[in-house]
Amino acid sequence: MLIPGDNKVANRISTPTLIAVFLLLGIGILSALYVYDRIDHSGRVNILERVSTIAAAISEDQISTLTGTESDLGVPAYENLKTFLVRMRSVNHDARFLYVIGERPNRELFFFADSESAESPDYSPPGQTYGEATPAMYTFFENGEPVSEGPDRDRWGIWISGYAPVTDESGKVVAMLGMDVPASRHIQDAIAYALIPLFMSLLLITALLALEHMRRRERAYIEQKAEFLSIASHEIRTPLTGIRWAIESLLKRENPPIHPKTRTVLALMHESSLALIGRVNNLLDLTKLEEKNMAMHRMEEISIPSFLEDIADSLALSGQQRNVTIALDDSIARAGSFQADAQMMHHAFFNLITNAIKYTREGTKVTLSYEHTDGTHVFRVADKGEGIPVSEQERIFAGYYRTKEAVKSGQFGTGLGLYLAKKAAELHGGTIRVNSTPGEGAVFIISIPENPTLG
Repeated sequence: MLIPGDNKVANRISTPTLIAVFLLLGIGILSALYVYDRIDHSGRVNILERVSTIAAAISEDQISTLTGTESDLGVPAYENLKTFLVRMRSVNHDARFLYVIGERPNRELFFFADSESAESPDYSPPGQTYGEATPAMYTFFENGEPVSEGPDRDRWGIWISGYAPVTDESGKVVAMLGMDVPASRHIQDAIAYALIPLFMSLLLITALLALEHMRRRERAYIEQKAEFLSIASHEIRTPLTGIRWAIESLLKRENPPIHPKTRTVLALMHESSLALIGRVNNLLDLTKLEEKNMAMHRMEEISIPSFLEDIADSLALSGQQRNVTIALDDSIARAGSFQADAQMMHHAFFNLITNAIKYTREGTKVTLSYEHTDGTHVFRVADKGEGIPVSEQERIFAGYYRTKEAVKSGQFGTGLGLYLAKKAAELHGGTIRVNSTPGEGAVFIISIPENPTLG
């Protein structure tokens, strides 16, 4: 039994696939980092816009009436500021703290008010010094520019913070409004978006590896099938060829004469052996095509008369069984030679002539002719069969297809012969086509360039 995947090829990832995997992974990581940076930046901009809007709603008069000490407790300006911060905190759901901070002459930072109730363990009373102020906060009081920073840690947690100025009429900074957003939430949002391109990249890599795995398994299967058919070519085709030659020797023997009934049986045996050899050859050629190795044979100079005469002689007995004569036109005797892969071309013409013998009318001729025109060798194989309808003339070269007339004839066939002939012609840079009128036979035309290059 052939088991795909047992071959070492099935365990090997191709270099192009590995390059594609690393490329996709690199693109995914770079895209994730870019998206993370953009989302992080967008989140910080959003915090700054909100904190700037809130800061603009705080008047300098509210701040100027406060002393920044516990004596501010109960003062209307403090209560109004406190109420405002609590309200703003409630409508900014992602914010944990809102606070207004001032700076003393000795550059010590302190709280004017925050958004926490007095009962909260996180409450900062007016005048409380903020001993964990960051360098960015001191810089803020120097230039008054809105700024975002973080993640930074203080006694209350880790934050992404935004600062905006509260200014007087001259533009002087009188206080700083701060907003703290939990860093974990900000980072989680950025990571969630950043994972999208990375996830897409991993999906593509998974799909690529799955396709590669399928390709490797298919390749392993094809190689094992090729190995099996290679064995078959020796174990089956070789004895079949020996049987064929033995039968032909008996049929050609004249002394002592062979009884007519025995000759009939031998003729049937000969025809069957030829059919079996043809099918084995077609299977082997098909396997080579699937492996893309059929073009890797040796080009040689082939004498056209000898080449076609040998094939005609090998099929002469098959023709006799149907009272069909294989005739070589005078143009072939005058022909020279052409360059081709002899084995490949032999199979192509063998299949074409065999088909012509099978489907021509009994008592007619299969005629082979040749011409050289415009730097091209043109071969024709003509029969006197039922012909091929125009609607089927393209399909007969597709493989595994037989015309309705071919099926009705009772002749066995797989539909591979014309497919392989077409591939052989194309691999030489040539073409094959058919001219046919239903009821008047068919002419198969193979054109091969003078200097073909096996594809």
